[in-house]
Amino acid sequence: MRSLYKIVHTACQTGWGGIEKRILNESMWMAEKGHQVIIVAPENTPLFDRAKGFGFRLYPMSFKRLGTLANYRSLIRIFENEQPHILNTHGPADSKIALPAAQKAEVPCRILSRHIGDPIRNSWSSRRLFKHISHYVFTPAGHTRSHLQKVFNLKDMKIFSIPSGIVEPESLVLRDEARKALAGELGLETSTRFIGAVVTGRVSGGRGLPPLLKAFKKIRADIPHHMAVLGTGGSVCPDRLRELSRRLGIEDRVHFSELFSDIDEDGWSFFRALDCKVLAARDEKGLPVEETSQTLFQAMYCSCPVIAPKTGVAAEIIDHEKTGLLHEPGRESQISKEILNTLNHEAAALERIHAAREKVKKHHTMDVTGRDVTRIYRLHQVRLEKELMPYPSS
Repeated sequence: MRSLYKIVHTACQTGWGGIEKRILNESMWMAEKGHQVIIVAPENTPLFDRAKGFGFRLYPMSFKRLGTLANYRSLIRIFENEQPHILNTHGPADSKIALPAAQKAEVPCRILSRHIGDPIRNSWSSRRLFKHISHYVFTPAGHTRSHLQKVFNLKDMKIFSIPSGIVEPESLVLRDEARKALAGELGLETSTRFIGAVVTGRVSGGRGLPPLLKAFKKIRADIPHHMAVLGTGGSVCPDRLRELSRRLGIEDRVHFSELFSDIDEDGWSFFRALDCKVLAARDEKGLPVEETSQTLFQAMYCSCPVIAPKTGVAAEIIDHEKTGLLHEPGRESQISKEILNTLNHEAAALERIHAAREKVKKHHTMDVTGRDVTRIYRLHQVRLEKELMPYPSS
């Protein structure tokens, strides 16, 4: 059985959020293990430029609708020339083109990664990609896996939940230093304390934030904290959220910013600056709308207390009252109660953050993710060999 693979990742996204970070982190891990990695992505994007800096072989491709046929033909040529063992697509636009191209070029293993939990219809085109052209589907959480399995009637060994593992930093900045730096960036007194939230590109500009803002208003007079909202992945907090904070009378204590992606692109210092991180996502058509699991893992690793809804990826990651606190989605009174619980009961919060950090270090690092992905590669190779199909040797 071969132990090294040539892997192609495709991505249509142009920002720098959880999806792009996962692609780069996984590619770096695979390269360190001796595998060859090729990335096909839009040129002059954060993923493309960072991958270039690490020396990966790159092919620029916009994946825009008007270039569909040309991209399809280009991808067939790339696959025929490179002869990869594995293709992994990561977005809707690139999946629609790259998977059929890989099938045409007879790429032995084709993987469709569905990174978001938004509902999907059982249309002919989607069914073709998820059920027939791809060999496997990867999701970041069990609730997304269950949804896709139900929609497309996928077998258990066809779809896997593989959360994005974090790359452990060499060191973490001291909490006081991080807090003072955040206060300085926001033009606040260096003694300012913070509650934090994250808005990713796929959270639709913060659909889960209104309940959090309303919860913050309820307890504003009881705590000295300001709220800092970190924008990532090219996300922009919509004007309606700013207007809501004005209507609630909390605009002087709530700070939206898209600057942190440049100042602290991986978010470690941001999470170190917080006294707690709150995820207040609400359900959309039966599925959670929320940020990536990676930001939760990062906060937990940074010994930042986490509060999240009792649904979706958060409920799979957090053990209530053991590694964090959970609330009913969108319940402002519960959110405010858990914030006060965290801030006013320091000893219990310290126990939770210690357990949370140990859980992430044991189960949710890039080493764990990389090993899980590699096992599936090898599983597929065994299947092909049992079917007496030759696996490429180079």
